[in-house]
Amino acid sequence: MPLGNKRNSIAYGLTAAAKRMHRYTVYRWLVGISFTLSIALLSTSGMMRFDMWGGRHLYLGQEVGLVEAAKAFAFPFLAINIVIIVVSRFLGRYLCGFVCPVGALARLGEWFRWREKKSHVRFLQASSLFVISLLLSAITFTFWVSWDVFVEGSTLAISLSASALLGTALVFFGIVSGLGLRFCRDLCPSGVYFALLGTETNNGISFPHPDACTNCKACESVCPMDLSPRELDLEPVRQGMGLYPDDLSNHALCIRCGDCVAACEGTTGRNETPTPLHMGWLHREPANAEKVAELTKAGRADSDS
Repeated sequence: MPLGNKRNSIAYGLTAAAKRMHRYTVYRWLVGISFTLSIALLSTSGMMRFDMWGGRHLYLGQEVGLVEAAKAFAFPFLAINIVIIVVSRFLGRYLCGFVCPVGALARLGEWFRWREKKSHVRFLQASSLFVISLLLSAITFTFWVSWDVFVEGSTLAISLSASALLGTALVFFGIVSGLGLRFCRDLCPSGVYFALLGTETNNGISFPHPDACTNCKACESVCPMDLSPRELDLEPVRQGMGLYPDDLSNHALCIRCGDCVAACEGTTGRNETPTPLHMGWLHREPANAEKVAELTKAGRADSDS
């Protein structure tokens, strides 16, 4: 399995060797933070908020009834889901690799575990993860319940609200600190949904330059979905894990995080030849299949010896 210290030592070791964050890491944090802030602003600005405690539902800054708020929410929710379906169908699971804030936070948790072993530092790291988890919980809470409940609410309402807030934070914290990217690989229901939508796609990871490959297998070691990035077009597909059913295509399982391309660039970037792996529109070359089979056979022979 690629998850764990081996994956992190390769992924972050290559980053350290380059003395800068890879562009995909920068994109991931920029998109994830922007997405999370936009959701937070949606409720805090009064554009859209359900108040399941006080009944003061908001839409475009105006207080409306529950039915009116639900109707107003229905259209943008439908539009967003149509966009998700189209993106997942034709481009694959970029939402998992670059948008999901839980996935980005899970990566941070894995980086913490690999980076530092001292107990007092690990405590500070765990505290940081919990604070961020509490912040995500607060954003979720703000969308559904007014914070006035903690001032005007009864003892029961305050207790229930505090329990919901803390419980959601503990769920986030448990995912990012205990499971990390294993959650994405095995258990994320949204990931299963996106994978089922993207069984066939024209965008993702391809292997257009097999002759430039050094067969270091760093790409396999860093893949959080336990795939072989050089063989996504070939059989067999990875068997189902956790909530994922069997026989999904390799491209459907790939979350488009770009870790394999980053590793490939880190190991072959000093060569004059093109980087073997590519993320974007797929380059499917029938002649490459024979070269891929040759490389993987040689790699397995090296592993056996």
